[in-house]
Amino acid sequence: MIFYKLIINFFIFLNIMIIKNKIDELENYLTDASNYKSKAEKVYIPDDKNELQNLLKKLYNNNIPYTISGARTGLTGSACPDKGVIISLEKFDEIKINANKLLATVGTGVIHKDLDNELRKMNLFFPPNPTETNSSIGGNLGTNASGSRTFKYGATRNWVKSIKMLLANGEEIQIERNKIYSSNNKLCFTTSEGNDYELYIDDIGMPEIKHAAGYYIKKNMDLIDLFIGMEGTLGVIYEAELIVLEKPVYVLGLIIFFDRRTSMMSFVNDVRENSITNNKKTIKNTDCISARVIEYFDKYSLDLLRNKYSQIKTDVECAIWVEQEYALENEEIILEKWYSKIERYSLFSEDTWTALNEKEHQEFHDFRHELPVQVYEHLSFKNEKIGTDTAVSISNFNEFYKYLYAKLDSLGLPYLVFGHIGNCHLHANIFYNNKEEMQKAKTFYFEIIKETIRLNGTVSAEHGIGKIKKPYLKEMFKDNIKMMIDIKKILDPKNLLGQGNLFEI
Repeated sequence: MIFYKLIINFFIFLNIMIIKNKIDELENYLTDASNYKSKAEKVYIPDDKNELQNLLKKLYNNNIPYTISGARTGLTGSACPDKGVIISLEKFDEIKINANKLLATVGTGVIHKDLDNELRKMNLFFPPNPTETNSSIGGNLGTNASGSRTFKYGATRNWVKSIKMLLANGEEIQIERNKIYSSNNKLCFTTSEGNDYELYIDDIGMPEIKHAAGYYIKKNMDLIDLFIGMEGTLGVIYEAELIVLEKPVYVLGLIIFFDRRTSMMSFVNDVRENSITNNKKTIKNTDCISARVIEYFDKYSLDLLRNKYSQIKTDVECAIWVEQEYALENEEIILEKWYSKIERYSLFSEDTWTALNEKEHQEFHDFRHELPVQVYEHLSFKNEKIGTDTAVSISNFNEFYKYLYAKLDSLGLPYLVFGHIGNCHLHANIFYNNKEEMQKAKTFYFEIIKETIRLNGTVSAEHGIGKIKKPYLKEMFKDNIKMMIDIKKILDPKNLLGQGNLFEI
């Protein structure tokens, strides 16, 4: 191991790009969190933009397919090639923070939790708060990632001021928000090399909800938005300028337990409606319900969490975690309004957990992040699972929620449901341990997809499509998927970049 590190340092000293081609060296790059198995001849690890650009040109000229790799925390196989080579952006890890301008300029190989740690030193934070803290910024951009605070702040897209990227052939483009918009169904831009590109843009029926399925395409759109959520298929973003905010001094956290799902849904509908209105106000001007987080845990999620949190009562049906930012002078009245609302909807109001300081909030976040840990420990006994990632509009959510549980209860397989109920986005996890059960789970999944599409929802709200969910993207957009494919063909006519992601060409 010491000898290997010496070789790596020697290559760095000579400014020679690291190339891995031995089986044991490739292993860590050949799968992601979905366990999608891939094939690759080599892994290239460029050190800077010039190395990356020269590499892209070489691969493109020699017709070699390549896939971009970040932290490989994705759940759809988008970082896992079926052939060709891998380019890892792990060395694009520089972080520069301008606290006065509330901007963070980061390499796309930066790990999300490292950015959070640097921002925390300056009392700043990145609002979307993607759930997977070990993800890379490039992965966050690639899937338009979101997290618990997305209810108030929106997904990653809303917080990207500019990007620097290379097209599939190595041409460079720097894009700043609010500079280039589509007009008359055309989206035009010029690369640093002076080459012009013209893309046809029209309405594809993209849902106006939390959405991460396929390219962002709509009339009068900003050019930058096309490349956020592209899942490594249209170019290689190597640097991004992110908007950050001052960290709120006071945040209220509550975990509320309910005896009935119907009562919980009434509570959520009430809180969501209040918060959508009040979140438009400043913290100092808000003395009302104004949640930034509304997260859901069903009975079976709580049963799993009880392995570590024994204080959860056995007769609760579900729970909601909320957070609200507030000014100190409003603390008493805000607490009073929350507790009053909880008493109105829950018989377990006295069992509510409350967080007001950093230590208590960390305990709540640990509680939320313990769930996927318990799920994967559970998998060691249940072998496999299928998880949904769909979302619908607020107006259709009550109908979808009832449909989801009716299907789950009739399935006859173990399941649990949790997720971002504020955004009408839930993750249903179904466990199976043989081929017959697997087929039942897959049939259920497709039925959920069809119902989501019928209700004008999205087949992926945050995890993207990658290679695993391609049939569902086609089912959602039908013939309009051709517009996405046409854009791909213009920007990558050889179809070498991120081959196999989103759709087949």
